[in-house]
Amino acid sequence: MSKMKRLFIVLSIFLYFDIKSEQETFKIGLGSCNDQNYFTKAWKSIGNEDINAFFFLGDNVYGDIPSGELTLLEMAYQRFNKNMPDWFREVEIYAIWDDHDYGLNDGGANYRYKFESQTMFKDFWRIDDSDPRMFRNGVYFSDIKEIHNLKVLFIGLDTRFFRSELTKKDGIYLANEENEATVLGEEQWLWFKEQIIKPHDILILGSSIQVLATGHRFEKWANFPLEREKLLSALDELDAQVILVSGDRHRGGIYRQNKLIEITASSLNRSIPYSYESDKLLLGNTHTQNNYGLIELADESIKISLKNEKMDVLEYIEIPLK
Repeated sequence: MSKMKRLFIVLSIFLYFDIKSEQETFKIGLGSCNDQNYFTKAWKSIGNEDINAFFFLGDNVYGDIPSGELTLLEMAYQRFNKNMPDWFREVEIYAIWDDHDYGLNDGGANYRYKFESQTMFKDFWRIDDSDPRMFRNGVYFSDIKEIHNLKVLFIGLDTRFFRSELTKKDGIYLANEENEATVLGEEQWLWFKEQIIKPHDILILGSSIQVLATGHRFEKWANFPLEREKLLSALDELDAQVILVSGDRHRGGIYRQNKLIEITASSLNRSIPYSYESDKLLLGNTHTQNNYGLIELADESIKISLKNEKMDVLEYIEIPLK
């Protein structure tokens, strides 16, 4: 055998295992706050990440108006449908909503067009006729996959359809500490508890609003402290590694409380001027430039990144797997 032929075989083997190794990393893109009227530079970068799935975390379009009527929301979905990148059709899509694609800014259970908005959501995201979401209120969902011999449970929560009224004073949201105040509602809570007792090794839990952060004045689970404590207690009892994913804030960051990790990926294309914000649970810094999140599930670890639209890493954490 000639030296050239042997070299070709060695290089072929090397390339085979290099490609195979890359394929063995399951990648999940994350994003929120995507205005259909703006160009989203991040779509190209996310496509270059060679992701397997993408999790839309709410405000996936901007269609709300003060009256709550849905004319603008319908047009927003139509425009977004025309501007979707090609790779959307090649990956698995998970989606929950937040207020701007729910139909009313900061809206909750009292939103009068929520049933009509729910129908539009299901139609746009092409929810299958056999999907449980077709037979119940809200857009929450669960899915379980086996990745690297690990059971990965995906859950998307609906923080709008059942949510109690916010308490607000001088433009600042205050804690609603009433016993009956809720984020998820009784029906969704019962469902959630049934999902998390299913055998799983990793839980990727989507919430449109932040779970861990408490230090800012905007919407967050901490506006309903009893509900937040109920959720955190349920998650603390799990043996699984829990990764919370959230959007909403037009500000991205990574947070940690004990074994709970949260990445907030926001926004895809509606950046805001930089202003400093910290939190006692924040790792590193927050970032107001356009960004997206990336979760990489490999054999030995979970890598979580927040990146800007040029693919530069803004924040990063790696979690070893047992």
